[in-house]
Amino acid sequence: MPSFLDDLNSSAIDSGIQAADDRTLRLASHPLTEQELAGLIWYQESYLAVAEPNPSAEGLAQAHAEGLKASGLEFKHVGLGLALLRAYCGQRWAVNKLKDKLKQLESQGAEVDELRGRVRGELARLERTDAFVRRYGEGPIALLQKHEETLLGLHTRMTRVLSRG
Repeated sequence: MPSFLDDLNSSAIDSGIQAADDRTLRLASHPLTEQELAGLIWYQESYLAVAEPNPSAEGLAQAHAEGLKASGLEFKHVGLGLALLRAYCGQRWAVNKLKDKLKQLESQGAEVDELRGRVRGELARLERTDAFVRRYGEGPIALLQKHEETLLGLHTRMTRVLSRG
């Protein structure tokens, strides 16, 4: 017997509802500024300076304390900012990996046409920033795009350090 909640579990969530949810979440979010982004970059650089050579629990705790001090930001703003950076950089990292895969597939024959099509479709979906803009606003996303190369480098290093444990 179908459940009332089956519709909520389906992958076909109405885009209008999702957009309204994103706008509501944007109203509740803290807007990212150039100064806060600089603080988040300092946090990550300071964190990595301690955590990369010493990824133990104690080292990670010390790295966090050093990162907070270097950022000059409130604890809450660091947490909110890092969540935004993880979401944005995770998507951009995936885009770069798909671009690399597509380059590999371009040199192959017709036997991989279907795979190339799927990769192009996924790449097109991930390249869209409209959901991020609805969720976080145009200004913060433009700011992240401006510093994307630096942020992706830090994201990759942070992921490497944090996935060791």
